[in-house]
Parts: sequence; structure tokens; C-alpha cells
Amino acid sequence: MLIMEALKGKKTYFTAGAAVLTALGAYFAGEVDLSLTIQACFAALMVVFLRQGVTSEAKKAIEADKPAA
Repeated sequence: MLIMEALKGKKTYFTAGAAVLTALGAYFAGEVDLSLTIQACFAALMVVFLRQGVTSEAKKAIEADKPAA
């Protein structure tokens, strides 16, 4: 459980980083062309920004539901 707590909120970033590294590895190995590499990297980064947006909107919704003290 300690490992899960340490990774809380970071798994998406690690996964996106792995996707970018995989895309770059495939490009430098000659398996894919540059346009596909750019598309894969863009998709991985898009997931990170989507996660950040969902997290910030969820925090706003929670704050809006709290009663005024």
C-alpha cells in the first residue's frame, strides 16, 4: 500500500512518459515515420492535460459544494 500512496497522482504521468519513450524508440529503430511519432507523442501529452483539467474541475466542484463557514 505504501507504493500505491507514493504513486498517487503520478501514474498518468509515468504512463504518458513511457508512451513518448516508446514512440521515440520506434522512430529511432526505423519502425515508424516522423508523423506517426509526433501523433503518438501528442496523444500522450493530451492525456496528461486532460487529467489535469479533470482534476482541477473536480476540485472546483468540491469547493463549490462546501457550505460557507
